[in-house]
Amino acid sequence: MTGNKLYYISKRILSVVLCAAVLLGCIASLAGCSDENGGRDYAFSYSLTADPKNLDPQMATDNNSLMVIKNMFEGLMRIGPDGDLIYGVATSYTANEDSTEFTFYLRKDASWSDGTPVTAYDFDFAWKRALDPATGSSTCATLYCIKNAAAIKEGRMPKENLAVTIIDAYTLKVSLEYSYAEFPLQTTLAQFMPCNQVFFESTAGHYGLDAEYLLANGPFAFDKWNHDNYVRLIRNEKYKGQNEVCPRVLYLGIRASNTDYFALLEETVEAAKIESYNVSKLEGSGYKTYTYTDKTWGLLFNTEATGFTNVNIRQAFATAIESSVYEPYLKDNTEIALDIIPPATKLNGSIYRELAGSGFRIASNPAGAHDLLVKGLREIEYTSMPDVTILCLDDEETIKMVQYMLQSWQQYLRVYINIEPMDQDDLEDAVALGNYQIAIYELSPTKDGPLACLQEFDSSTYYNPARLKSAAYDSYIDAASAKTNTEDILSYLVAAERYLNDYAIFFPLFYETTYYATWDSVEGIYFSPFDGTADFTCAKCYE
Repeated sequence: MTGNKLYYISKRILSVVLCAAVLLGCIASLAGCSDENGGRDYAFSYSLTADPKNLDPQMATDNNSLMVIKNMFEGLMRIGPDGDLIYGVATSYTANEDSTEFTFYLRKDASWSDGTPVTAYDFDFAWKRALDPATGSSTCATLYCIKNAAAIKEGRMPKENLAVTIIDAYTLKVSLEYSYAEFPLQTTLAQFMPCNQVFFESTAGHYGLDAEYLLANGPFAFDKWNHDNYVRLIRNEKYKGQNEVCPRVLYLGIRASNTDYFALLEETVEAAKIESYNVSKLEGSGYKTYTYTDKTWGLLFNTEATGFTNVNIRQAFATAIESSVYEPYLKDNTEIALDIIPPATKLNGSIYRELAGSGFRIASNPAGAHDLLVKGLREIEYTSMPDVTILCLDDEETIKMVQYMLQSWQQYLRVYINIEPMDQDDLEDAVALGNYQIAIYELSPTKDGPLACLQEFDSSTYYNPARLKSAAYDSYIDAASAKTNTEDILSYLVAAERYLNDYAIFFPLFYETTYYATWDSVEGIYFSPFDGTADFTCAKCYE
């Protein structure tokens, strides 16, 4: 590396630096990081935090697996290096007037890494396999927008009833349960990736569990999987996508997340997810930094839980909290939230918050909160509030923050609340099953766009976190789902977001920001702000 770069030299490196000088020169030559080839053919390194659990796209749940899948597979559509929706295996598509039927036309030169053509049959097989109850996929709810998908998963229909029609090997028609103009964007998710039936059946139940049981159709192919150490991907020479695959190697080393910053300084990796307190150290020191405020944490109310079926009671708990109560206990990478949709969210390429405005959060009013509580209890014919427990993450900062919120509820509502800390997986499971009353919950959709966030609360959503059942809210989502023009869709999105605020379904507390950094000489990596993955297809390194 050249330029004014901030260096970190460990004792281990310092002890061998002299004898390694020649080797370092050789490595630099092998990496091919130079202007001579336009930044192409470089061997990139990036970190995973743990061994991928399962690289079967229809089964993967952990971020490390999804990171590998992102670079190995390609759906009908994909996200380009600028975050825009571009064609993947499809070369074009058409939709009917109400966006309930889409026909995709596939590239005839698309192939798997072994040279086998990618066809419409691969998508049909993959989606039906994901929905088959025997498969046991816990992530297939993303497919429920396809007609009959939910009924198939629940065992009420055979998988053959999935509303997917193969017109020919390179033409696929999909019928949906409802109007959904954003369906092409949905096909970028892992569960929509194709699966070659012949290869899948040859793995005898081991698909996605080791290098020999994987077949790629995306920018990179598998080279080696040394479990608990690294995954090594190489350029898929059979790939004929919209963008050229620039790197020749993508080495994904497994290391603790808190070591990424030092790996970047030691030049072990060219890009890394970093902590907020390291951002200022890197800026102006030979690095580029990227910031995404992409998550909203807030009070999530279970609208089916005793007491919280009533809007006045929910509003009482929400308005009794002032930002000043918990702000001193926020982490470095968080800030007070006044809205549900996080700032990084885009609508048709524009920042949603700039289009929609801000400050939708229901106004705090501790002095009037008790009156709301009394009114709500009277409406549900209760004389006092039943026992209430709030779920939160089991970390020191969060627990302290919640403890001060409990004091506000005790002071203004005259109720005593129990606190139950737990790890994130257990908290998400409790919310998914509806086993909670209030939770400090992270609202983080798996793809960009305000609709992806707001759809989680639609009555038809399988894992609706608030268990909300509202015809009015559903009408906003239905109207927004059927539109594509920004002006047409915006008013419905704003109405839906305001509904969640005004009816105290989700009370935003704070935003969380994610940070990434790369060498100054690196460009073209797409850091996905919502699923935490990085796409290296167009990554280049100049020296």
